[in-house]
Amino acid sequence: MYFHYTNIPAVYNIVKTGKVWFSSLAFMNDEMEGMDLHQVLAEVLELKYGSEKCKKTLELIETTIETYLRFQMSFSASTLKDDISQWRAYTHLGQGVCVEFGEGFIQDEGITKVECLYDISAKKTAIIQDRHLKANDVTINGLLESHDDIQKYVSAIIQTLVRFKNASFSPEKEVRWVLSLSGVTDPKARLMYRPHRLGLTTYQEVKVDLTKVKSITLGPQLSKQNLKTFEDFLIEHGCSGYVAKSKVTLR
Repeated sequence: MYFHYTNIPAVYNIVKTGKVWFSSLAFMNDEMEGMDLHQVLAEVLELKYGSEKCKKTLELIETTIETYLRFQMSFSASTLKDDISQWRAYTHLGQGVCVEFGEGFIQDEGITKVECLYDISAKKTAIIQDRHLKANDVTINGLLESHDDIQKYVSAIIQTLVRFKNASFSPEKEVRWVLSLSGVTDPKARLMYRPHRLGLTTYQEVKVDLTKVKSITLGPQLSKQNLKTFEDFLIEHGCSGYVAKSKVTLR
């Protein structure tokens, strides 16, 4: 099962519309997002080929991150239920909810589920296992001879990048559902815009199956009278999940 911690307006919209927001990975809470791939890849290539030989590859990686990261749309959850760190990080003073859901909740077939990597050795392994990403300056020229080859290389970068998070976030045990877009002209793109603490960000609405919601847990600082209100709200919108109160004490 997976657990998505969020605020009251967000869960209201999820149940009301049957959709969740996939947000741009360029605007995640991890402001090191996108940097780990460059750093880990540099270490892997330098160990094997020397810093001069991997320079061209690193430059391409950096350009690709800047260009494509904002078109990687993600919805995140944790494998941790009723967890105090999640309540603190993703709800205001525990005044939110945790949505518990199972496989099949996200309905779009073009979306990939990935488990985030935090440990440096796991990140190195992910790079080494991909023949595109471990290429040096000599072999990289052969990989980029055609448009299709370039797309394969970009795809390899992105597929690895979306799994990487800074080690400081490892307690979150995050799982991501990722919709990869090539840009605003991508046929799958139905981008919308909203203000963000870092500026103006994009998001995309994706349909969900509300019958896959197992439970809604009310945050530590929500009053118990919300239990019945949420139960009625879920029933009216065809959501079979039960409603419970958090057992966490949040001060």
